[in-house]
Amino acid sequence: MFRLLSVILILTLILMMGCMTAPLLAQTPEKQDTAGQVPAAEQGTAGQIAVAPLANAQYPLDSFTDFSAVMIGSRMEPGEGTDEAHIYRSGKLMRMEGPEKHGYFITDLTTGETYGISAAPCAHDTHPFIRASPFPAASKPGSTVTRVAAGKETVDGHSCQIENVTVSSPAFANPLKMRFWEAEDLQGFPIKIEFLLPGGHDTIIRYKNVVLGPQDPTLFIHPNSCEPLPGRESAKPKAAPAHKKPE
Repeated sequence: MFRLLSVILILTLILMMGCMTAPLLAQTPEKQDTAGQVPAAEQGTAGQIAVAPLANAQYPLDSFTDFSAVMIGSRMEPGEGTDEAHIYRSGKLMRMEGPEKHGYFITDLTTGETYGISAAPCAHDTHPFIRASPFPAASKPGSTVTRVAAGKETVDGHSCQIENVTVSSPAFANPLKMRFWEAEDLQGFPIKIEFLLPGGHDTIIRYKNVVLGPQDPTLFIHPNSCEPLPGRESAKPKAAPAHKKPE
């Protein structure tokens, strides 16, 4: 029974990540930034100069390939999240604590594959774990990134440059729009990310205790073979049985 409940828990959590691979909804509502000023990209009245967007730019999170942090909230928590979990990145791999600190997940940001390791048998899925978001947002082939400067603000004691970041991809029905608060004392690591959604129902993720630099490679070890999650088995057609020749 314990093994079954553990597998169901892993299934539920990783299936949630499927929402991130599906097209994200609609356009960003018009709004002011947290400093009370209209983002620079939206300025253009007399006497003001609108900041030109940097199109086909590098995705900001691609610069941070080795770090550890405590992540507060997730893409699936409405508003400003409160659930905390340790996350680590080493190259293309991310390790994230599981819910209630039971086990952990390792996602390959290149392939999107995830391995769930806990007291139950290791589970494998073809989708990123929810806490990997938004790091793989621009990993899809054909993705383009636009970045627009949107002022400065101090968050949690960090002086931050604010950027509006838009990721467009053939895989998305609508562009993914986010706002990054990039800490100047952390080489631009975004300690706050807001997903800009229709109707003002934005989601906010924060990062604290950020440590930049190489991570212990043993943190990212996972079994070579894991059980596929229920319902995720590849639907390979079975070969027709060979007919016996009459004797």
